[in-house]
Amino acid sequence: MYNPDRVSIGVPGLDRMLGGGLIPGRPYLVTGGSGSGKTLLALSFLLEGLRRDEDVLLVAVDEPPAEIVENVRRLAWDLSRIRTLDANPGTRAIKRMADVQTIRTLTDLKSMKEIAQEGKRQSDVDDISIQSIHLKLRQQMKEVPFRRVVVDSISTLRRFAIKASPDHQAERSEIQSLLRFLSERAVTTLITATPGNPAHLAPEEVLTRGEVLLTRKWIGDRSVRQAKIVRMRGSAHDPERRPFVITDAGFVIG
Repeated sequence: MYNPDRVSIGVPGLDRMLGGGLIPGRPYLVTGGSGSGKTLLALSFLLEGLRRDEDVLLVAVDEPPAEIVENVRRLAWDLSRIRTLDANPGTRAIKRMADVQTIRTLTDLKSMKEIAQEGKRQSDVDDISIQSIHLKLRQQMKEVPFRRVVVDSISTLRRFAIKASPDHQAERSEIQSLLRFLSERAVTTLITATPGNPAHLAPEEVLTRGEVLLTRKWIGDRSVRQAKIVRMRGSAHDPERRPFVITDAGFVIG
């Protein structure tokens, strides 16, 4: 059951597993392989915020926002009021798509590297950074008091960060700085990620306050999806794996 002192993730069954929902103002991790439902769960979280008249933001890293709209078309989800920061510099414009309104984009500010190297042309890899997203969020939150933020996905951001610089401590510090900034402003954050090496904890696994693991496997010709609460600091939770399906109404957990 949903607890009014918590933040609903937008899925009643998952709220129950979380002990009533997410603790407000904290960062949480959603992990899973490709096709497991991470982005759809994150969108459910944002849509629930809209239903509660909250300002919400999607930081789109893996896919251009227009593709995200197209991917959920069959579900008839209205994403038109979700504000979006397109973190991929190769996809600036978002066009109107049939009956789905344009997703509003935030002003694309310069990254810290662009400011330091003014006049130098940036490559796509240099443009995608945790620092640049932090800068854009800091600027935009002066005007819009976001209460829910999704970063989809941190794994891609980390790959670009490692490619730009192999300094893992700097990478962790950047992620920590971003999450602390959001928490200090009472933002409840969902970060999606693909599972990493179980022998080495990724920064997001250490710095977030809870983790939802989504899995998908095939049994014959049938796809079976399951959700599990890996950890939830400061709250009792259901540790069992629970099956779920994705319908036109959203996630349904059995």
